[in-house]
Amino acid sequence: MIEEWAPGIWTVSAPLKLAGAELGTRMSIVRLSQGGLVLFAPVEIDAGLAAQLVELGPVVGLVAPNAFHHLYFLAAANRYPEARCFMAEGVAKKIGGGPLGATGLSNEPDALWKGDLEQVVLEGAPMTNEVIFFHPASRTLVLTDLCFNFDPAPSGWTGFFLRLAGGHGRMAVSRLMRTGLKDRSKVRGKIAKINEWDFDRVIVTHGHIIDSGGKAKFKEATRDI
Repeated sequence: MIEEWAPGIWTVSAPLKLAGAELGTRMSIVRLSQGGLVLFAPVEIDAGLAAQLVELGPVVGLVAPNAFHHLYFLAAANRYPEARCFMAEGVAKKIGGGPLGATGLSNEPDALWKGDLEQVVLEGAPMTNEVIFFHPASRTLVLTDLCFNFDPAPSGWTGFFLRLAGGHGRMAVSRLMRTGLKDRSKVRGKIAKINEWDFDRVIVTHGHIIDSGGKAKFKEATRDI
């Protein structure tokens, strides 16, 4: 089911288990000023979801925002052959090259969404090569794996797993993500750039979306990197 957070921005949540823990995953959807939709970290798109997307507008862009969120990217590209495809560094290797004509992501917004979205590459974190996006019109930051937010925290095995991962009951940079930060000075520089953006809402791919007060929580989660 598509959930609207502000005019022009939606999400779709889907189940995802890791080591038996239900962490979930999430696709973000942004409508560009031209009217087309860009899908970030596509989830599995069945006929029902595709029909809902049609009501929002044509899909003109597909984004694999880091090297871990690529599982349904090729399927989405096959469903939307007219959409332009964009991939973070490392995605092409994992999916056998990627769709024909796919574009790599950089620190500069592509012409397709320039004026609608801003972005930074999380340089210094080669495990994910995550590209982080900002939607100024809705003051929304779109993260993939840099932070997750399980506040309130689940119980049972998932809650225990999150304690081990270092993010039980709060927005956090997981221990796994921290192991992938190979040049922390570069990472800190990118986080400083992100904090220059005027965001309030934070969409995370794993956990609960922070609808307001997200900037303060992001700063707290990343302050000790």
